[in-house]
Amino acid sequence: MKNILESSTLREIESRITSLNENSPRLWGKMTVNEMICHCSDQIKMGVGILPTKYVGNFFMKTLVKHLIFLGMPAPKGKVETVPELKQGIGGTKPTAFEDDKKILLSLVKDFKNIAEQKPIQVHPAFGRMNTKQWARLCYLHLNHHLKQFSA
Repeated sequence: MKNILESSTLREIESRITSLNENSPRLWGKMTVNEMICHCSDQIKMGVGILPTKYVGNFFMKTLVKHLIFLGMPAPKGKVETVPELKQGIGGTKPTAFEDDKKILLSLVKDFKNIAEQKPIQVHPAFGRMNTKQWARLCYLHLNHHLKQFSA
């Protein structure tokens, strides 16, 4: 299963991020392309322990839903609420200059493995404790979802 620890998947994601521009069309949802970039950066920061979070999930979320997501069940477009730490306008990182925010996301994606090795177990707010490989899979799925949202 694709994850951002695999070099071919990493190159694919980097290429797709690089293809984004300030005018990339949004196909669904409310975020601008720059807000999406910051949102995805925040999720990676959460996965490597830079952005702390609290577990607010339940047994159903950390068992059945987690495994369905990891198997590739797509999130309903525009229907899943995110946690406050990642939500634009509430707790998420505010966008700055588009190209600067894009460089930050590319750097986080590229350096994920090295950063994650420092703290191999992080808590996901809905799915509980996850190891680096699980976070790498979830980061791929999350990035893929949002890159599709902006035609990348």
